[in-house]
Amino acid sequence: MNNFQQIIGIEVHVVVNSKTKMFSYSKSCHYDRMNENVNAFDLAMPGLLPTVNQYVVEKAICLAKKLNMTINEELIFDRKNYFYLDLPKGYQITQKFYPIGINGYLEILNEKNEVKKILIKEIHIEEDTAKQINIGDKIMLDYNRSGMPLIEIVSDCNISSSYEAIQYLTKLKQILNFTEVSDAKMEDGSLRADINLSVNLYGSKKLGTRVEIKNLNSFFNIKKAIEYEVALHISSILLNKPIIQATKKWDEKLNKTIFMREKTNEKEYHYIFEPNIPAIKLTEEFINNATKNLKFDFDKIKNDLEQNNVDKKIIDILLNNFDLFKVFHYVINQINDYKLTITWILIELVGLLKKDNFPIKNFPKAKIDQIITMLKILKEGKINNKQGKKIILEIYKTDDSVEYIIDKFNFKQITDEKVLNSLLTQIISSNSKLVDEYSLRPERVEKMIIGKIMEKTKGQANPILAMSLLKSILKK
Repeated sequence: MNNFQQIIGIEVHVVVNSKTKMFSYSKSCHYDRMNENVNAFDLAMPGLLPTVNQYVVEKAICLAKKLNMTINEELIFDRKNYFYLDLPKGYQITQKFYPIGINGYLEILNEKNEVKKILIKEIHIEEDTAKQINIGDKIMLDYNRSGMPLIEIVSDCNISSSYEAIQYLTKLKQILNFTEVSDAKMEDGSLRADINLSVNLYGSKKLGTRVEIKNLNSFFNIKKAIEYEVALHISSILLNKPIIQATKKWDEKLNKTIFMREKTNEKEYHYIFEPNIPAIKLTEEFINNATKNLKFDFDKIKNDLEQNNVDKKIIDILLNNFDLFKVFHYVINQINDYKLTITWILIELVGLLKKDNFPIKNFPKAKIDQIITMLKILKEGKINNKQGKKIILEIYKTDDSVEYIIDKFNFKQITDEKVLNSLLTQIISSNSKLVDEYSLRPERVEKMIIGKIMEKTKGQANPILAMSLLKSILKK
């Protein structure tokens, strides 16, 4: 393996989080019934002209900036001409000659924990095609996807392993989420990746034969497909077998790449300038304004988490689950306590959601607000952790308010010093042997007595106040 080098490039298509399609006013949504979001333009009826979706252009600029790219000052579209079932117009509107962003990079950590720049050739805006669904010997078409706004991100071929590929895609997905360009969910088709791969001997000036792998539906399968194909290439080179330039797909059941078709020459798409969309000047003001409304600064967020000593595993969970991060971020802004938020959101709440396989993005904001109220009361010492667990369960199961739940379970704490002093005095009088040990083991004695007062009051004694009063009594 060490005698060979892998040369990998990745083309990523992402569906932009836009309410409407790229060049028409149809709704852009993955989840609606088939062929529900279609209008005359989507079906290529004659006499209709495209209109450019400004929101998508702004999001493309945001992404280009985050990928350290040069932004083209003119927005120019082209026609990619080909005839196929999923393309009703007979051409796709894309950006061949003047992509909106060029010459960028992303920094990742490779296997040696060294910083490596993955070069990005370009990003360009285009429209999606219709979705093909094979049913028996028939091909069905869903035109909901036709015209949905896409950004294609084309890396250079300086990715050297499956590890680097996954690191690159993981960081790219995080940026897509935090800039709110796309939800980047492979399972929904809003992030699709094609792998271009070749293998050759180190030092060889001749590049290996390139193979393209399509239909990869998870990062896990991307890793497996790259590693399988690399091993196949090395084996072929060592056995002096020819490698065919081809397009392949990954078969999850067989755990291997499957030949689809041979790739001899690049198709001639007869690109021409899109005559129905004149060149649009992107002013400096427009480019600057495009990034002003970003809610989340990915790099700043990562630095804040690190500076607040959040465990690396927790940081990875938050950066890789944007829906969870948004809840975490909202709660942190309300209570400004990282430890408390991690405990009650990432452990307690997520634990409850996992049991019911309930996505956090669907968890009502009103219930999050009730959890925040509970955490504020907990910080004030008016309830304890055991009571907090019962309260968060009730919030999860019911629509009751925190105040109602506290009354319902009689969780109101005893904060009257006279009452607590009287209870502590009784406990001390009944446990003289324990109190005699105070000079030798003060912490144990204090813990035991507080346990007894909590038991006596069924958890209603304020533990902080009770401890303070106890220390005063024992030191007399």
